[in-house]
Amino acid sequence: TVEPDETGNPGKIKERYFDFINEDVVAKMLYKGLCELTDTGSAADAWGILMPNLQKSDRITIKMNMNNASYDEKVTTNRMDQTIPLVNVMLDVLVGEFGIPEENITILDASRWFHPEIMKGRCRYKHVRWVDEMDKERWDKNESVVFTKDEPSPGGEFWMPKAYPQADHIINLCLMKNHGCGITGAMKNHFGSIPSPRNLHDGMGDKSYIADVCNTPSIRNKVRLNIADALFANWHNNVWAPRPWKTFPQVSPNSLLLGTDPVALDSVMLNHILEEIKVQGDNAPDWVKKNAQSHGFLKYAMDELGLGIHELAPYDRIDYRVFST
Repeated sequence: TVEPDETGNPGKIKERYFDFINEDVVAKMLYKGLCELTDTGSAADAWGILMPNLQKSDRITIKMNMNNASYDEKVTTNRMDQTIPLVNVMLDVLVGEFGIPEENITILDASRWFHPEIMKGRCRYKHVRWVDEMDKERWDKNESVVFTKDEPSPGGEFWMPKAYPQADHIINLCLMKNHGCGITGAMKNHFGSIPSPRNLHDGMGDKSYIADVCNTPSIRNKVRLNIADALFANWHNNVWAPRPWKTFPQVSPNSLLLGTDPVALDSVMLNHILEEIKVQGDNAPDWVKKNAQSHGFLKYAMDELGLGIHELAPYDRIDYRVFST
């Protein structure tokens, strides 16, 4: 954001939502979530279950969502993206307790950009590897998405980043946002893993695109955990700043959602968004309501590809538990 505005128009605020995240609290939340998810007594034990036979020599890729990156070192914005505190507290365990060398850990959003100050500069681990669209050698042309029902038009390139087939484990960090597919969460986050994601947006909510990307072997077989960073979230759209919510105890969700099933996790987040839109009433424009109803990809992922469980509340098959820290 440029400050101040010299045109006479209202200036944009200097405060950034990501400056108001307490990393110590995030660490407690992640610890609680990991232990409850795996029925263990420590974060180290939890990671050991989620990543079986974890060795110090293993390579780990962490997929992030930087869809609203500014691409300018001088510019930061309040558009909602992934933030670094969650990464730091994950690395505390993976590096500090398991002894995974920092050089064996890749932080990736292959189709976007990492800001050198608010992302790389705030990461406490200075020797991890960063891969974004500035890396011209990032693609592995030997692994590509196979489209099982809907073919993208126009076509495009749908390879995987090298950091996926080269990884022993992938951790998928996503956000809770509305989009033209109802929820841009764990599954659509992997649009950032391919060269031509823009070619998959037309009608994506009810087409097979999102499910097909997640069915690619490196994603299907190597993602050990999906974590939705819902400390801040946006029920309205996928681009702008976090929105105030009415259906959580506070104005922001202040939550982390963890799951090994990406379809179930997205279904739960979609349910939160649908409930919020209903409570917002006239504050929710018709196009927002329409977008939230276009989520047929979740049923396709379950019925046709067996990627997980899709249902909306009340849940019969999804084990959704809520805990406080």
